Amino acid sequence: MVGAAAMAAMVSLCTTGASAAPDEVQTPRVEWNPRWPRFRWWEYGATPVLGGASIYLHYYAPLPPQAKWQGDNVIDDTVRGWLRADTLDGRARAGTIGDALWLGGTAVPFVIDLPVVLLAHRQPHVAWQLLMMDLEANAVAGFINNALFYEVGRGRPSYANCAADPGYDSLCGATGNNASFPSGHVLGIATGAGLTCVHHAYLPIYGHGAADASACVVMSAATVATGVTRIVADRHYTTDVVAGAVIGFAGGYGIPWLLHYRAGAAAVGPERSHVVLVPFGGAGSGGIAIVGIL
Repeated sequence: MVGAAAMAAMVSLCTTGASAAPDEVQTPRVEWNPRWPRFRWWEYGATPVLGGASIYLHYYAPLPPQAKWQGDNVIDDTVRGWLRADTLDGRARAGTIGDALWLGGTAVPFVIDLPVVLLAHRQPHVAWQLLMMDLEANAVAGFINNALFYEVGRGRPSYANCAADPGYDSLCGATGNNASFPSGHVLGIATGAGLTCVHHAYLPIYGHGAADASACVVMSAATVATGVTRIVADRHYTTDVVAGAVIGFAGGYGIPWLLHYRAGAAAVGPERSHVVLVPFGGAGSGGIAIVGIL
């Protein structure tokens, strides 16, 4: 009887262990934390208002006919001398690459992450919250970007070259040559990077900490690359690029965190990581630092 009891106990332990094992390796689920406030009524109102104002400023409000500010300085002039392409074709190629990075990076939160949440995780309610946060952050960042174009009216780096050679750039003689600050391309993709980083920090969209962290790293690197192309194309100064990156990333990461995610603890653990590439620079030096929790 003792032997039979022992055998039954061993079978029970083995059965329990076998049933528990799958739970240990189960893919983390994408779920909305009840502590996170859902999109509020005033956010539903403010998002289209700011988005509409941004669109109006971009397409209908006239840019300054003359540059209000040129703003040359040692840092901008030095980096421009290092990176600017010498030929019109070289500048045009850099501009084309920058356009592709900007468009692709800005679209990532919408065309990749949302379908994954909706179709792979089958969480339409979470997908809706992410969509609204994405639209909200882009509306705020876009409004700031376009408002600064009109208020600052900084001439692009090519402003002086255009005065000497009207064929130097396709924007020569156009009011668009007076909209250098901040870099709209960098601001747009930095907003996408911020959204990617904050969503993947709080939700296991790709199912594993390393995969979710890599999404943030890739988008941050694409933001840096976009900034470089804008300088190579001679469309923006370094300070334009840095300002665009700061405003965009602050909007993309900060707005969802401030209004929603900060109310609940992040899922930081052995399989969750927070990583971001941060550009830095100073007199005679510069580079990219990897900052985060691994």
